[in-house]
Amino acid sequence: MKKISILLLYMLWIGELSAQDQPMQQAFANSYSLEKAGNYIGAAQAINNVYNAQSYECNLRLGYLKYMSGVYSESGGYYQKAIDLMPYAIEPKLGKVLPLAALGKWDDILALYVAILKIDPKNSSVNYKLGYIYYTRKQYTLAYKCFEKSVNLYPFDYDALLMFAWTNYRLGKLKEARLLFYKVLLASPSDKSALEGLSLIK
Repeated sequence: MKKISILLLYMLWIGELSAQDQPMQQAFANSYSLEKAGNYIGAAQAINNVYNAQSYECNLRLGYLKYMSGVYSESGGYYQKAIDLMPYAIEPKLGKVLPLAALGKWDDILALYVAILKIDPKNSSVNYKLGYIYYTRKQYTLAYKCFEKSVNLYPFDYDALLMFAWTNYRLGKLKEARLLFYKVLLASPSDKSALEGLSLIK
């Protein structure tokens, strides 16, 4: 009897919670419809009509819509609120990269990628992107570590193989670079970058 009562109370609580969420659900539905029509400002307003600062979903959605509207500072602010609400979530960190990239804030992007890898060290995509930033800054030892992880996870990924090959070349690891450039050619026959790399190794 006690179990039935607890179950009944739980079902009533879920029902009440669902009823309270109906305006939010409708707002999100309206927002998606407006977004599909290309009306990002209207889509954001639909969320603002039911906005709750403690709602991870509202902040995440507004971060994206503000980015699509070209309001990059506001976009980053909403993504940051989502990050603050759920510190271990990866999606708002990846989301925040978008407005930061539009604003050219690469140091902040680098810090976000480092934060993501502390949570998810085997994230191949983030390892690759972080490695690319390090590579463009000529921090080849740091780039090597990132590309190595990415290639170990996806040994036949063209982008990771190519950048790992060039990083090995920059570090003077010519034997490894040659092998990697040949692997790139298996993934992309006649690849110009790989052929250029091989031509530099004597």
